[in-house]
Amino acid sequence: MKISYRYDLEKTARQMILIHRADTLIKLILRTIIKSVKVRHAGVFIYDNSRDEYVVKVSRGHSGFKVPVGFVKIKKDSPLIRYFTDAKLSFSKEALSLDQIKRLRAKFGKTPLKKTIEELYFNLSFYKAKLCIPAFFRNDLIGIFFLGDKKNGRAFNRNEIGFLSVLASDAVMALKNAGLIEELNNQLAINNRMFLQTVSALASSIEAKDRYTSGHTERVTEFSLVIAGRINKHRKIKDWAKFIKDLRIAALLHDIGKIGVPEAILNKPAALTPEERAIIEKHPLIGVNILNHIAEFSNVLAGVKHHHERYNGGGYPSQLKGKQIPLIASIIALADAYDAMTTDRPYRSALSREAAIKEIQENRGRQFAPSVADAFLEAYGQIDKEKEKENGRVMASVS
Repeated sequence: MKISYRYDLEKTARQMILIHRADTLIKLILRTIIKSVKVRHAGVFIYDNSRDEYVVKVSRGHSGFKVPVGFVKIKKDSPLIRYFTDAKLSFSKEALSLDQIKRLRAKFGKTPLKKTIEELYFNLSFYKAKLCIPAFFRNDLIGIFFLGDKKNGRAFNRNEIGFLSVLASDAVMALKNAGLIEELNNQLAINNRMFLQTVSALASSIEAKDRYTSGHTERVTEFSLVIAGRINKHRKIKDWAKFIKDLRIAALLHDIGKIGVPEAILNKPAALTPEERAIIEKHPLIGVNILNHIAEFSNVLAGVKHHHERYNGGGYPSQLKGKQIPLIASIIALADAYDAMTTDRPYRSALSREAAIKEIQENRGRQFAPSVADAFLEAYGQIDKEKEKENGRVMASVS
């Protein structure tokens, strides 16, 4: 009977994004593997940057073999690591099973690959591992999950390997997120410049998952700061220095909740179904859950949570209307919408700059706060004038 692991994946994903300690997160992942796939033990090698090698962080199981934490280490040039990172060696980057190695021994036992295959066999036998699943972040191998025997004694099937591969992919995103969250809290006590660099690194983690939004967070941040500056010229924003700092952070992190949205939905090359739309509309609340453990983020959270509200009350997640929407969120909402309109997306081509500006004009007072729309149109109208002047000077100098 084919078992669906969708519920286990969704439940674990919801839990993972709320955990900000890497060791606790790894324990959750291994507990999910043991419970769902019903293996006797499971563990994980995680890359340790300070040692430049892979170290067993956690190994658990109610019965069977357990590797002592930190006791076993693997060098980057070991056959097990090279199997997943060396294109010339790897037969599959999805998984490596002991049964597969046995077949390779029979097939390549009398070739130059014999030594490597024997070393792979020894590695998996030593850890009593029947299956290894790699965990990549972009092109970097962050870890390898190893699993012992299934309690029923059967081989791992494609459905189980697929579940484990998706779980490993989600896990490495959550691990990167947890590490960066911990670093954020540390950086708050050090200095603002380093803190913002870490914020940018955290923001870039979502762009690794959503290939259609490269550079999106930086552009939204730039647009947001320009809009805020124009608003402040007409009516002084209270505590301007803190507001602009919070705005910068909120704009960089406004989509961080998409870490909890499946890649298949983020990168779908067609219109979303109502069910998929409902999932993606949860990302502001997911973002708040991720960030609400960080001190001094109350204003930042307002920007993250409400950047999809609409001035007429038709947005989400709270259907706020008019001045109920925090200014920080109204600014990010317009900047986000403008960048979305003027860049290619999976389901449509980019609008021209002129067409996007027309959309903003037409939706002033409906989707966008009037004061924010006016500030945007004024700011970018001024930019156009400066460009025209500069072009005129260039033409005059040429003639």
